Amino acid sequence: MNRLYYNLSQDNFNDFCVVVEQTSPPDQKIDILEMKDSNGLSFLRFRACLQSFNKRNRNGRLWRSEYMKAMLSTREIKELLDAGGVPGENGHPVPATGEVTIERILTIDPNNLSHIIKKFEWSPDDSKVYGIIETLDEGPGSAGQKFMRNILQGMKPSFSARTIVPQRKNADGTIDVTGVGRYVTSDRVILPSHDDAYIDTTVPVKNIVTKPKFETVMESFVSYVVDKSDKINRIVDGLNPVMESAVVDKAGMVSIKTDIGTALIFPESKYRNEFKDLMKSL
Repeated sequence: MNRLYYNLSQDNFNDFCVVVEQTSPPDQKIDILEMKDSNGLSFLRFRACLQSFNKRNRNGRLWRSEYMKAMLSTREIKELLDAGGVPGENGHPVPATGEVTIERILTIDPNNLSHIIKKFEWSPDDSKVYGIIETLDEGPGSAGQKFMRNILQGMKPSFSARTIVPQRKNADGTIDVTGVGRYVTSDRVILPSHDDAYIDTTVPVKNIVTKPKFETVMESFVSYVVDKSDKINRIVDGLNPVMESAVVDKAGMVSIKTDIGTALIFPESKYRNEFKDLMKSL
């Protein structure tokens, strides 16, 4: 591999470097370390009714809103919200044996997470509690990604609260929640016990794709500079540049593939100064 070096940091249009790439001899082994970003996320954010109050649900259970308000105001729930949200599972934790232990009810399994509740909101009359929900992106095949794809295919997500509360069984078989207990989370279910506990269709679902902040800044900066920099455009003119290949490193140097190799160019000082200011905000 041949290299041509110049003073890269000046504004002179002839100051740049081209790495001339040529085929290596067949008997020469080259090890290539390729680094790709894998931190990009894709998830859905939506609003959903998590539970309704002051009327019996499909299971005959009656909840009073003041009990749930107290349960959502505990130190543990506030701590989870401050740390990013209350995670929920893909279905209630019912083992194959059908025997559910108190310990399992109180434990959120990190290997079965499908969503996270970012915020709780109450209706004006306290008859319903809503959640701002995000599906969790843990990669292909994960419960959260499946949840996202289910929604994109038209399924209406629904939820059921996982709690341990004092309750009383009435003579007619109905049940009254009689006091404040412990709220664990709201899990994703197919048919909720509260028939209102579905996605709020009046609020649009947001499809969110995020990238690491550094990568996002790099992409924005290089697109801007390649479009505006006279120095870059004069240097690569006639070299058949592949503008889509342009990238910028942390020092502000732009590299662009051409038909003779990769051009390494520091843009004009005004753009480098703008880049330094951007880097300070990261």
